[in-house]
Amino acid sequence: MRDLLQEDLFDPRQRHDLPLREYMDLTIDRMKAIFRHGLVDNDMWMGRPQEHAFRSMCDVMGLTGAFDFALTSTITDHLIAGSALFNHGSPEQVDRYHDEITQMHEVYAFCCTEIGGGTNLREIRTTVSWNHAEQCFTLDTPTDAACKFWIGNIKHAATVGMVLARLVIDGEDLGHHWFRVPLRNEENGPALPGITILSCDPKGGIQANQVGGARFTGVRLPREALMGRYSSVDADGRFSSTLPDAGTRFVKSIETFVQERIFPLSAGARACELAAHLTWRFAAHRETRGAPRRRTLLDEPLYLERLYQVQLRSLALRLLERAVVRGVERDWHTDPGRKNMHVLTATGKCGSWLVLDVLAACREMCGSQGFHGLNQIVTLRTDFEVNVTFAGDNSVMAYQVARNAMSSDRFATRTPVTLPQRVEKDLVDTWRGRQGGSFSHADAVVLVHARMLDLILAEHDAEPMVPQQVMDDLVADFAAHKLREPHRPVAADREKIDFLAELLAPLPELVTAPMVDDSYLTELTSSARSVSMTLPVQGR
Repeated sequence: MRDLLQEDLFDPRQRHDLPLREYMDLTIDRMKAIFRHGLVDNDMWMGRPQEHAFRSMCDVMGLTGAFDFALTSTITDHLIAGSALFNHGSPEQVDRYHDEITQMHEVYAFCCTEIGGGTNLREIRTTVSWNHAEQCFTLDTPTDAACKFWIGNIKHAATVGMVLARLVIDGEDLGHHWFRVPLRNEENGPALPGITILSCDPKGGIQANQVGGARFTGVRLPREALMGRYSSVDADGRFSSTLPDAGTRFVKSIETFVQERIFPLSAGARACELAAHLTWRFAAHRETRGAPRRRTLLDEPLYLERLYQVQLRSLALRLLERAVVRGVERDWHTDPGRKNMHVLTATGKCGSWLVLDVLAACREMCGSQGFHGLNQIVTLRTDFEVNVTFAGDNSVMAYQVARNAMSSDRFATRTPVTLPQRVEKDLVDTWRGRQGGSFSHADAVVLVHARMLDLILAEHDAEPMVPQQVMDDLVADFAAHKLREPHRPVAADREKIDFLAELLAPLPELVTAPMVDDSYLTELTSSARSVSMTLPVQGR
């Protein structure tokens, strides 16, 4: 990936120089280059032939996120659509469409969310009905609320969509199923008959991701469009399934939503490391007092306190990401129902809250330069806003982790040892004492942060990266700001800050902000030097 970042195709200045449509097209070209170099594809997912490369793929997704999160999200949209086909297609379908997905002969879109339902996939309204007369399916969007929305890649490039819809035969709703739906004959061409492409612009971030929507009106689909791993319909319209009922089919249809939750965490961890690095570099030369008693921001104790906090949280995100990846690699084949995987990745997914904390703090710590688009931080902050609801709403994820904590009761037969374990046990005991075992939103947020910290500490124990004093400071920061627990003061000093700055340093190719040294004073004012003005002599 580092070699690709040095190519002209990945020149970061193009983001600010190109019209939006050309920037979107460039992002598709960058995605294809990453696939062409074999850095990412669906065969690297757990359960696929090259799963040994899963960690490497997560690393690449992290680097692309720090470079341009619109690129990461564009890749993710293709990958999760491909995952739907590989997980729900019959062996024949997987073999037929394998190369067009892994080698990107076609650009895929993931047509799942509906504008009226958001993450409430159980209540989707899109239907695929069996047409006896023509022996084919008919795909329809019955209401405005049923329009597929927030679909990456679909606005111009995607030629194939993986559509989640209700299968209806003779008026009977047979539940959620996946369908492979051609969208265009070629990239950037018009939509096929019966398909209306909608725009989701203007978006709040990830501008280069071709996010759009779709309305389907009487779209004819062959029988082979139905993903056939679990269900099939014969030429006479007879339905058969290895899954016993619609409820089971719904659960199975969303089991694919696990691995892609790691990508925003990988990207967020790298983005925070980049932002912390930019802030540290800026602070090293930004003067608070001139000569002869020159001081910079790094000489100010209160500033060091803030900088150390964002470094600790960036470290926490790196350890959390490693812990989640390690857990998925370890348990994927022993957790066929994906229940443990769901809780693990949902916990990691909530790390996107921590990402926004870091990016917001770094933007403020760089003052007005933190608000300048060329200095990267504010753009990262805007782009990463999407992650608190992408691949699942963080609040919903936290509620599910909280319910799991109550049902599993991890400390029923063993004593909690660490701070996050004690916090979890105390919360669960309190909830169990309430009528109906209820918890508040704030309780669930604390619980999921406790689970995060538990994973972070376990990862540190498995593969220490920092001195114990730094980890103790990390725990104290979580205790104070995330766990509502008494804590000792966290002392920041230059030695610890410089150590973490070196540990968390990003690839040099990712650092493009002018403010990293004082030459930005010249670069950002150079246009004024071309203006000459004759000043009047005083007194005349």
